[in-house]
Amino acid sequence: MLTTAQQKVKQELEELQINALVHHNEKTVIPRKSHSLKKWMFMIISILVLIVACSLLIKGYWTQEQTQLVSYLTTVNDYNEQSEKILNDFLNEKIDNIEQGKAKQIDLISKVTNLKTSTSFHEHQQDLISVIEHRLDMMTNLEDPKHSEQQLNKYLIELSVKQEIAAESLTKGFEKEKIKYILRENGTIQYWIKSKSYDVEK
Repeated sequence: MLTTAQQKVKQELEELQINALVHHNEKTVIPRKSHSLKKWMFMIISILVLIVACSLLIKGYWTQEQTQLVSYLTTVNDYNEQSEKILNDFLNEKIDNIEQGKAKQIDLISKVTNLKTSTSFHEHQQDLISVIEHRLDMMTNLEDPKHSEQQLNKYLIELSVKQEIAAESLTKGFEKEKIKYILRENGTIQYWIKSKSYDVEK
C-alpha cells in the first residue's frame, strides 16, 4: 500500500503525463492545419493568376481581330471609291487613256481578292469583286462611242442592283460580328468598333 504522500506524488505524475500527451497532440495538429491552409492559399492564388492570364490573352486576341477588321473595311471602302471614280471619269469622258483605266480596275479586283478578312465578311468581299468586275465590263462594252442610251441604262441598273447586294452582305457581316451600325440617308454606313466611329460607302 502507498502512503498518502506517495499517492499524491503518483497522481501528480499521472497528471503531468496526461498534460504532456495533450500538448504533444496539439503540437502535431497545428502544423497540419497550417500546411493545409498554405496549400489552399497557393491553389487559390494559382487559379486567380490563370484567370487573369487567360483574360489578357483573350483581350489581346480580340483587339487584334478588331484591328484587322477595321483595316479590311477601310481598305475595301478605299478600293471601291477608286473603282467608282474610274468608271465615273469614263462615263463623263474625263479619262485620257481607257486602257489604263481598265487596267486599274483589273488591279483593284486583284487587290480586293487578295485581302484577308473574317468569314463574316467573305460574302461581302465576293459581292464587291462582282461590282468592280461589272464596272470593268461597262468600260469594255461601252468603249464604242456608238453605244446606245438604252445599253448604258441597262448597265447602270445592273450595277445598282449589284451595289445593293454588296451593301446587304456588308450589313450581314456587321450583324454576324455583333458590330453596331446605322444606314445613313446619304448612302453611307456608320459603324462602331471599341466605341470608335467609322464610315463606309454602301
